[in-house]
Amino acid sequence: MKKARVDVTITDDGNCFVYTSENIFATPLLFSDWRTWKTCGVFDGQTLTNTLVSDPVQEGGTDYSFPQASNDASVVCLFRSRPSPNVPRRDIIMGADGIYTPLTSVDTDRGCDVSYDGSTVVYAEEDSDGVLQTYLYDRQSSTKTKISDAATKRAKWPRTSAHGTRTVFVSQKAATDPTLTSSSSGLKYDEAWIYQRGTGEPEQIANLAGQQCNRTYMYELMVKDHGLAAVAAEFSSPSKLGNGGTPCQYYAAKGVTSGAGTISLGDNGASISGDGRFVVYGANYDLSTIRGTHEAKSTVSARNLFLFDATLGLTWQITKEGNQSQLEDYCCPTASGSVQRGTCSLRNEMKGFCCWQRPCGHPTVDQRISSDGKSIVFWGDGFPDATHVNQDWDIFHYHIPTSTLTTITRTSNKNFDEAYAEISSGGDVVAWTSDYDFASGESITSTNQIFTSRLALGCSNNQDALNYDPSPDVEVCCEFAESSAPPATGRSIVTLELHGDADKMLSAIPFNGSSGFCSNYMAAVRADVACSLGLPPTHVEVTADACASWGREGIEVDVCILSDDAATLSAALVAQVSDPASRIWSGYITKTLRAAHPKTPPVDPLEALQLIITQSPPEPLVSEAVMCAVIIDFSLDFGVTSEVVCTLDFGLTTGRRRLSQAAGLAKGRMLQGAAIVYTVTIVDTFAAAPLAAWINDPANQAGLVLSSELSSKTNSTINIVSVE
Repeated sequence: MKKARVDVTITDDGNCFVYTSENIFATPLLFSDWRTWKTCGVFDGQTLTNTLVSDPVQEGGTDYSFPQASNDASVVCLFRSRPSPNVPRRDIIMGADGIYTPLTSVDTDRGCDVSYDGSTVVYAEEDSDGVLQTYLYDRQSSTKTKISDAATKRAKWPRTSAHGTRTVFVSQKAATDPTLTSSSSGLKYDEAWIYQRGTGEPEQIANLAGQQCNRTYMYELMVKDHGLAAVAAEFSSPSKLGNGGTPCQYYAAKGVTSGAGTISLGDNGASISGDGRFVVYGANYDLSTIRGTHEAKSTVSARNLFLFDATLGLTWQITKEGNQSQLEDYCCPTASGSVQRGTCSLRNEMKGFCCWQRPCGHPTVDQRISSDGKSIVFWGDGFPDATHVNQDWDIFHYHIPTSTLTTITRTSNKNFDEAYAEISSGGDVVAWTSDYDFASGESITSTNQIFTSRLALGCSNNQDALNYDPSPDVEVCCEFAESSAPPATGRSIVTLELHGDADKMLSAIPFNGSSGFCSNYMAAVRADVACSLGLPPTHVEVTADACASWGREGIEVDVCILSDDAATLSAALVAQVSDPASRIWSGYITKTLRAAHPKTPPVDPLEALQLIITQSPPEPLVSEAVMCAVIIDFSLDFGVTSEVVCTLDFGLTTGRRRLSQAAGLAKGRMLQGAAIVYTVTIVDTFAAAPLAAWINDPANQAGLVLSSELSSKTNSTINIVSVE
């Protein structure tokens, strides 16, 4: 059996896979030479093809690995490893339309990526001073630009957006605080930065400064828990704790500190969505800035998955550790006997090394976000869920708009790992390297293979949706044709109040992107409400009276449902807000709703409809009850409700002059032949102007119908002159 490497990227919108394996498709090279291939047609109903992607003129002993590719795989970047005496021995190669060009001139293997459209390649290489930097290569202009920040000690793992407009990378910094480390070079940590074309310097999006594990503080906490004499007998000073990693994890899991501060972004870097809005990464620093109203604050003791939103300035913690009470069930069954209850030494217990104290799991190891920005794939061991096995890597899928977590694999055997996961542009296909053969059920630990799964992303909430699926693998928002215009009738408004510090959010948006914050936030609410009700987004409008007033006290918006059944749908929205288990509470932004019933705001009366009519005989005048009943009946198709408050006033006109009712009666009898003006005021939200236009339009004869209705109820001949 051939052996596949631990690298795969998904192309052709989920239909093809680019990966490295031993030389398997009849070429002159040795079987052991690693080459890069594109395989398509693995799903039912497709035709299987295999195409060589790496350089066909490959020197013996040369290996290619870790490919990244454009969506059609016409542009790739690969790591190349060559035997001595080649210099460099490890470099990064760009392949474009059959031409293979070295991008680097010194040994490097710290990341490359290709944009979805193939226009841009980003990679890491040491500069003339020996500092690892990140670069952007524009294929159209054949220019190379350094994009890492000026103060970096080591920049690596660049990943770029669909058109290469934004690139994320990690940049190393160092803290020389003696309370953290005794090393003369300081305590090193890696943060996330993002570069945007045309804006000059990159900007930081994950600031870890000041949050590192502090061994001196850990020593103080140990003294507080066990007493100075007992601690000093085992550890004479904080320096005896080494880097303090174990107690930092213990006290973070215990909830004493907000995060362990020992795992930064340097291992695996970050991943960016196609539009550059979302960035995902892993760390055990407490970096979240917001969480759902009904979500308990999670500890951050192990590497957790975080999602940064560059449009709204938010950072979410996606994986959750729960609290320390779950540690024992998860960690102790696979821990050594020396750290179990009854055998764990006092020294180990002091620094939190016992199995019920020290977090042993990995909520995430590495992660990727889909190009459409809606799905994340990551691999870890399911910590702290005790139904998973410690260090048995499984694959997980997370859908951002619906906050839906789906377990893709579960082998329940730490010898059968699934790792190095990738995701398609639309989030419906995932691929990974596995120690376990899912087809035969056999171990393949010495001949790892790449497996894939296509997920049914569907909506069960509306049978008219294009993606309707009564039982999808992953529940997503309903999709409709772009021409799904809202009905001209039916409007109902609900006010929603949400948690969130708008000032803090604005300050976290990079590249001066705060100008569109309010409209972007309201668009997110609109998408969530439409998703929860199974409506096209065009049937929901979201507005705010005073967006500029949003601040630390929260956010308030008005949600208007446009539907023939608007009142019922608004009631359903109110009911969902009252039920923490409902769909609205899994929405991307609406999960931050305040835990109270939304209220229907008071609606100021619209300008009254004025009906100018002639009536013969002029008396009796049309009563308020009759006029309101007729007009309300006509208005039902324009959003008015039958229970509205309706009032009537009337007068008459002489030429262009309108007399009030009182002035008219002062003349004695109503003037024969004068036009009478009936003013109908309805306190409700409805489409008054379209209603007037509809009645005035002779093509639909609405005016004749209205005249007939009023005439029949007054025993008069009534003609509609106009409606304003």
